[in-house]
Amino acid sequence: MSGPLVPYWASNQMEQFQPSWWVIGTYLALMLGIGIWAARTKISGIEDMAVAGRSSGTWLIAFSVAATWINGTTLIGISGVGKDFGLSAYWTGGSFVLVSIWMAYYVIPRLRATQIITIPQLFERFFGPRHRSLALSLIAVRDLGATAGVMGSLAIVASSLLHISLLQSLVLMALLTMIYVFLGGMWAILVTDAIQFLIVAIASLGLLVFGFLEAGGFSVLDSIDDPDYLSIFGTDGFTQVATGWIVIGIVISFGYQSVIQRGLAASSTATARKGFLYGGIICAIWYMVPPLIGVLGRATYGPEIPADEVFLRITFSIAGGQLGSILIVSLLAASMSTLDSTINTLASNLTIDVYNRFINPGASPRTQLWVFRGNVIVVGIVAAAIYYVFPLMIELFWLGGRIMGASAGPALVALVLFPPVRRAPRTVFLAMLLGASVVILWQILGGVQEVGSLVVVWTIDPILIGLPATILVLVLGTWRETRGLRQAA
Repeated sequence: MSGPLVPYWASNQMEQFQPSWWVIGTYLALMLGIGIWAARTKISGIEDMAVAGRSSGTWLIAFSVAATWINGTTLIGISGVGKDFGLSAYWTGGSFVLVSIWMAYYVIPRLRATQIITIPQLFERFFGPRHRSLALSLIAVRDLGATAGVMGSLAIVASSLLHISLLQSLVLMALLTMIYVFLGGMWAILVTDAIQFLIVAIASLGLLVFGFLEAGGFSVLDSIDDPDYLSIFGTDGFTQVATGWIVIGIVISFGYQSVIQRGLAASSTATARKGFLYGGIICAIWYMVPPLIGVLGRATYGPEIPADEVFLRITFSIAGGQLGSILIVSLLAASMSTLDSTINTLASNLTIDVYNRFINPGASPRTQLWVFRGNVIVVGIVAAAIYYVFPLMIELFWLGGRIMGASAGPALVALVLFPPVRRAPRTVFLAMLLGASVVILWQILGGVQEVGSLVVVWTIDPILIGLPATILVLVLGTWRETRGLRQAA
């Protein structure tokens, strides 16, 4: 499958759009400048690149958590889902936020106490290298999907703005992001995330306000006949939303290293908790913006507008010059804030969990840094290739997320919260392998109801097949495997 072409409407409207290149150029120069600053003043080893030396403050963590969940895929993708499903699209993001706050209070403090940098390290600490390798594979699948999806949203904006092909845009955006992460690692990411969050929050809210003013106010919603479309739980009610988006959001957040590493980067456990709480509250409020933009798009342009065009059409139709340029910068900021995080996380995994552990355990700090930077390039190239072959922006988040969410995610939570699981190595390995296999087979062989422009609609979501199997194996297997130990005690 080749990548999608730039839509005719986007090219046509972009011909009339005159961006303020100084605004866009200033933003990109600032981001790269922060990367250079961090590389020269903050980076001395792999721990600085991965978790910023474990010395970040509350608001830096809060804004970084918010920026990770608020990205280009969120703006473009959830606006499109909102156009198709109404305000219930809120839960495609809101569920991630809720579980992130919960993890900050019950999971991250325990992870911080272990002094690990990556999640696979924890699996080896309890069970050995085989579990570490399996956990790494499953977690990498999730992060690669997220990286590819966000890179796609960057490429869509750049291709429309510069009138270049999707392939050229992917190459350009991958190059810019890789240079940035290559230089500054997590230190640069945390600082720029704070800046990017403020740009995104203000610009997206401004777009929503100006959009409704341009359309004549909230009366434009009178054109929507279905009252359930404007319900927070949609046409099918709470049950459908809960068994679909909320369940997916919860389970694929359990092992989301890019978010977890922000908790590990905090200066203390109390700082991590407050940072996640504040960041979660901000996100929980903001996540109503993309669905409302989608609803506005449907009311303004009708239900026939393609879902993946809603956000950009509203942007280019109501904004010009400096305002439009700020909105473009907000898209770039939103995408880069998540993209740099996932690339950084994957590069950390490849360096710490593969190179340091199995290839060169005695590598010097300088060697580790250069291996990390090489891995940044590898991850960027692979993610760009994935999106070009499979250009479904939101579904890329969920494809790998389902695999991880039905395997390493529940195993990690069980490992952290339930001590008996730590004495059941065979059970944990089998549960992760089984859960991942069930989800992969279901996604390949059946259950597809419809392939949309942003997501795949399933008859039964694969996570609802794989997750129960994993939990059942964890419960029964742990009981059986530790039975002898309990009797001996």
